[in-house]
Amino acid sequence: MSRSSRIKLPRGSLRSFGIVHDVLVAALAISLSLALAFDSYALTHSWQLWAMIGGFTALSAAMFPLFSLNSGAWRYASLLDVVSIVKAATAVNVVFLIANFILFRGEYFPRSAFIMTWFIMIVGLGGPRLAYRLYKERGLSERFFETGAVLQRPQHILLYGFSDNADLFIRNARRSHNSPHIVGLLDPLAKNRRRQLHGLRVLGALADLPEIVQQAEHGATPITQLIVTQTNISPADLSRVVESAAPFQIAVKRLPDISRAGGVDADKPIEALPVSLEDLLGRNEVELDTAEVARLIRGRCIAVTGAGGSIGSELVNQIAAFEPGRMILVDANEFNLYAIGKRMEVSHPGVEVVERIVDVRQADRIARLFNQWRPDVIFHAAALKHVPIVEDNPLEGIETNLLGSRNVANAALGCGATAFVMVSTDKAVNPTNVMGATKRAAEAYCQALDLAGSGTRFMTVRFGNVMGSAGSVIPLFQAQLARGGPLTVTHPDITRFFMTIPEASRLILHAAGHGLGAHAAEGQIFVLDMGEPIRIAELAERLIQLAGLRPHVDIAVRYTGLRKGEKLYEELFGEGETREKTGRAGLLIARSRVSDLDLLRRRFAEAEAAVRAGDADAAIAVLRAIVPEFTPLRDEAPKLIEGASVPRLAAPTDAEEAKAVERQADETETASAP
Repeated sequence: MSRSSRIKLPRGSLRSFGIVHDVLVAALAISLSLALAFDSYALTHSWQLWAMIGGFTALSAAMFPLFSLNSGAWRYASLLDVVSIVKAATAVNVVFLIANFILFRGEYFPRSAFIMTWFIMIVGLGGPRLAYRLYKERGLSERFFETGAVLQRPQHILLYGFSDNADLFIRNARRSHNSPHIVGLLDPLAKNRRRQLHGLRVLGALADLPEIVQQAEHGATPITQLIVTQTNISPADLSRVVESAAPFQIAVKRLPDISRAGGVDADKPIEALPVSLEDLLGRNEVELDTAEVARLIRGRCIAVTGAGGSIGSELVNQIAAFEPGRMILVDANEFNLYAIGKRMEVSHPGVEVVERIVDVRQADRIARLFNQWRPDVIFHAAALKHVPIVEDNPLEGIETNLLGSRNVANAALGCGATAFVMVSTDKAVNPTNVMGATKRAAEAYCQALDLAGSGTRFMTVRFGNVMGSAGSVIPLFQAQLARGGPLTVTHPDITRFFMTIPEASRLILHAAGHGLGAHAAEGQIFVLDMGEPIRIAELAERLIQLAGLRPHVDIAVRYTGLRKGEKLYEELFGEGETREKTGRAGLLIARSRVSDLDLLRRRFAEAEAAVRAGDADAAIAVLRAIVPEFTPLRDEAPKLIEGASVPRLAAPTDAEEAKAVERQADETETASAP
């Protein structure tokens, strides 16, 4: 009989069965104890003994509910239930003993019967409960009902961490059918070695993993997963776990915090979550107070340019949560605009949405749109962001990032917006490429407008790479990994700042709310604290390890040389800029020079004329005049020398080396941080 075809009784019927069971156990306990205390003849011929049995049974039925013996499910029977059973058995027997002494002077209920009844009741009430829990946890029901079927246990897992989470996971796994086979536990603390949790031993520490894996293979239970149960494990420790498991092709997962109230659904198995690259960044996401953001957005008309992009779409989603009066979604890409519009219909159906296909390079179109809808707050996220592409197409980069930002800022000024927020990049600091220089020029324009005293706040938020955004290095790495590699990195030492898309969007909103509410950093730039820069090569290695593979052995990492305009490292603050704190976690201020607004307008007009004429050299010359620190990288910039040594985590075999060479010969795509 299959599990799905079995008859399932309603929970009320099961609870009634438990009540009847307990009353019958009480009757059986008093009957056995009296039969042992007297003899079978007396039990069958003495009406007084039968009256005793009836009275004791009735008393038990009346008193058991006081101890909530059947308020919980038998499959979750625990030590607390045993304590309740002992209390109930003791109370019933004591009350009955007192009543018997008052009525019969204790003649028909000797002390030996009292002790035997008490003991039999505890065993009779507690035994079936514990047996049923064991029956459920060990999966005996599945083995009993399956007709000759052999249970498959394809997953053999180790748990890392002797913790409350591990305790709950083991209990849940044993109650679930077709649950994975748990081999044992690892724990870094010496005091936990050789301890047991629900019969599972702590087999050792992380350093003992090779020996444990070997023993498991000899026992025909090869370990396929290592599940981290600790919720407060540091990114560095988690990285060590991933590194240790990778040579054995063991996938690493982690548990959510299931020890909190409501964290466990008893009817569903607890699912371990894959470890993500964000978990290994070495920094925790910044959670910010959103009260200022609510004051900025609630009930107002909000416009977002580039609304269908990676940052723009997350901004739209987070803004909608603060109940704006209306949202104007602007994007030049039809599909992106369609996608974010459909997402809003599902996630925030109560928010009025206006979708417009408009290119920020069209100044008159942007101005008409804003004059029609009069947005209070404008978030400008539209931009061309890929360094090599903009380097090869400088006119398009200048027209979009520089002139487009000017057009949106002027339109915000013209419609009397309360605030304008521009999303910038760390590539604007000491730029070596056209993309970074255009963003720095746009920053300068917003700074000058902010100090012009127009009544509109112009704020700029600068941050580094956004992990998982469209076209960024991580999705490319994942695609290369799916094809079997190699993963391509431009240089072994290249580093970038990283944060997640939701975190970047939260910080943009917080910077806007803080700047408008406190009128902070007027004419200056908000900088998001990105933590420490991350080596791109290390990201590639970690991604390979998360797949349970070995970098440079199972999957090759190939270095291809720096691309046009690409720096080895990025900065968040430029020369001449001073760093100041805002009093808000994760948010800093860069105080830098502010250009003359009239001069900037003339320069922007010159750049526009050069773009219209199609003169890239003239346009770049104007850009360099606006951004004096713009220093393009020369062709002789350091490249990775062909045949340079590649750091290895483990030496490959000859066969593995040959496979890596074949993959490198077939792969031509390159990647680096955007």
